[in-house]
Amino acid sequence: MLQQLAHIDLRNNLLTSLPAELEALVKLRSIILSFNRFKTFPDVLYLIPTLETILISNNQVGVIDPHQLKHLEKLSTLDLQNNDIMQVPPELGNCTALRALMLDGNPFRNPRAAIVAKGTDAILEYLRSRIPA
Repeated sequence: MLQQLAHIDLRNNLLTSLPAELEALVKLRSIILSFNRFKTFPDVLYLIPTLETILISNNQVGVIDPHQLKHLEKLSTLDLQNNDIMQVPPELGNCTALRALMLDGNPFRNPRAAIVAKGTDAILEYLRSRIPA
């Protein structure tokens, strides 16, 4: 029965991790994890290829793995606002399915706030231009 879940809202639950069993949710399209206590991006999310929306704002996530995110080919919305991301990896620009990438409120220096304010397309273009050849 739970395998049919398409949307999960787990915001405001003081969560620090997710169970590996979430991988069994083969129809999951969106997950809301905002306002919890995640220090790392939950690895199990990389294993759910049906995800289109991940909202994980207002946590303490410090690192994102663009190589793992690239496997989420349907991911169009990624909200990482108000976390502890110190560096935005240029390879995140290769996640071409992203239509909404929210990064405001993180302590990174690049991309600069002026680029972030221009929106997702500007951020992704900036990141792609910084990928080492």
